[in-house]
Amino acid sequence: MNEKRERRVLWIVLPLILLVCLSLWYARTFYRYDITTVVEVESQAGVWDLTNVDFTNTIVKLTGDTTYLPNAILTPDEFAAHQAQATLGEPGEEGAPCATSFMRVLLPDKRTYMLHVSSIDFAHRLYLNGELRLQAGTPAATAEEFQPGYLRTTIEVTPEVTPAGGQLDIVQQGANFVHREGGNHAGHFIGLPNVVRPFNDLKSDMELLIAGLFLALFLVFTTLYVVFRSYKSNLLFALLCLTWFVRTGVTGAKVFYTIIPALPWQLAFRAEYLTLPVACILLLLLVREQFPGIVQKAATVIIAAVSGGFATFCLVADTVAMSWAVVGYTLFYNVVIVYLIVRFALKLPGMLRAHTLQTEHLVALGGFAVFLLGAVHDGFYYLNIYLAGISFSLLEISMLIFAFTQMTANFYGTLRQVLVARENEQRLAAEKDVLAEMGRLKSRLYADVSHEMKTPLTVIAANAQFAAQNITAGAVDRETVVDLHAISAEAKRLGQMVTSLVQLNRTQDAAQGTSALPLDALVRDTARMYQSIFAHKHNRLSVEVDPALPLVEGDVDQLTQVLINLLANANKHTAHGQVTLQARCDAGGVRVSVTDTGEGIAPELLPHVFERYQRGDEDGTGLGLPICKTIVEEHGGQMGVESEPGAGTRVWFTLPGKDVKNDG
Repeated sequence: MNEKRERRVLWIVLPLILLVCLSLWYARTFYRYDITTVVEVESQAGVWDLTNVDFTNTIVKLTGDTTYLPNAILTPDEFAAHQAQATLGEPGEEGAPCATSFMRVLLPDKRTYMLHVSSIDFAHRLYLNGELRLQAGTPAATAEEFQPGYLRTTIEVTPEVTPAGGQLDIVQQGANFVHREGGNHAGHFIGLPNVVRPFNDLKSDMELLIAGLFLALFLVFTTLYVVFRSYKSNLLFALLCLTWFVRTGVTGAKVFYTIIPALPWQLAFRAEYLTLPVACILLLLLVREQFPGIVQKAATVIIAAVSGGFATFCLVADTVAMSWAVVGYTLFYNVVIVYLIVRFALKLPGMLRAHTLQTEHLVALGGFAVFLLGAVHDGFYYLNIYLAGISFSLLEISMLIFAFTQMTANFYGTLRQVLVARENEQRLAAEKDVLAEMGRLKSRLYADVSHEMKTPLTVIAANAQFAAQNITAGAVDRETVVDLHAISAEAKRLGQMVTSLVQLNRTQDAAQGTSALPLDALVRDTARMYQSIFAHKHNRLSVEVDPALPLVEGDVDQLTQVLINLLANANKHTAHGQVTLQARCDAGGVRVSVTDTGEGIAPELLPHVFERYQRGDEDGTGLGLPICKTIVEEHGGQMGVESEPGAGTRVWFTLPGKDVKNDG
């Protein structure tokens, strides 16, 4: 796919991705509030009077203080007996590990209502008009008897009730011995069943859909990695999607409990906490893979060590200790986000100037930018600081946009790998055909040469034998002289035959191998073919081509071989560095250079690099640069090298422009 076509496709795909992400986020977060009227009613002395509310399309959220008894787990009858000692406020304010609360709701008569409650995430019992309607875990006054638990609110926590005499009494037991936070309820919603059900189910359904999308992305990109193992971004992105699939399932509406109602609380809690360090490490590795040089090696070690330590802690530690440790790790996570923003700001201008970013890099970069900005916003949001006046979390929408842009970027990257592999395959097939043709021509040449040389060699051998016999017998006569002249004549004919073959070969090479070449296309195509090889050594290959390059006359295969040799040498002797391939105008011709930031050439070897069999390393043949120089000189150019140990090497060559060469 060429660059212009890539951009046209992106102008279509990226707006669609943004539209899908915003639609999912809007449906998950805001849509249910648009189709249903939600009003908040605050209690008066622990009583909610809703008798004048029109419930036709309205849901009431119950807020405000309740009547409660701290450090006590009581049944409705037991609470009624001790209600005189009850406190008005919010359970958990004083840090008590358990409490029993009482709420009285006054409703219109002769109506069936549905109560939607958010199950306390540790242990919870709920009684409606004296009847037990919900139990999640085992609320208890002691840690020994306590068992944490959670139940899906759309099934067990939304009973339909007919209030006796227009009055609904709610008694709740709550306990928490497993988390630093209290165990208070997150608010109750009440309304008609046909209004509450879709309002409640919409959030769960959307979260289930989002979790399913992450799982689908994991499966797709795992498959792509199995097929194209050289493109590691697919594996890292697949694992990141799996991590977000798990996190989506155990947070928010906790949709995993819909799939696995008996999911152990401890397992879900630890899985939620583990997703933080795992996602941090995978995000870091993905940045390193897609943007070499952004994340420094020391930073990688530190971030991986801290995240790995926290992940290990989450596997073995007490859950209360985990709930405290996550505060510190969240601060560390925010520091990592800031570090990535700073590193991108420092390195990106150079990458853009060097034109090293492919289409997939630019798409991925947009996703990273949205994700990092969302993370920064939420860091302030949870401190009650609203950037740009946005008073809701942006992490979910930024995560969705990041996932879909990464999906697009990885598809482009995989497609590029396929195209490179196909080009290499076609090149190998063409080379195989050329070798087969060369073999056929060689056999034919041997047969022709053998046939043509057989006659003069036979004449030479026979005449030499006769002359030798005459000389040995002492009978040198005119016949002997004739024989010697015949030998001389046939030898000259053999020499002319060899000269003709050489001239024929040169004529065929000149006729078949040379043509007017646009060197800019040759340089870019060769660099594109070599990009993936540079990425394996974490080197960055940049290309700088003067748009006004003149045409050159030459053999495209030979000049390509020169470029490949120079690029291979630069990549071989550079690690985690920069290689620049430059082509610019030079005195009516072209000057091409390959500059690296590698190990350089020792001063004692530099004067000999163009001598045959002078090797700079043990596994070379010493023929690469000498052959390159020969090819360049046969094209009428020159070649040179400049190097400084430890700082890098520049190898350059010049070629005359087509008009210049013809004039000469």
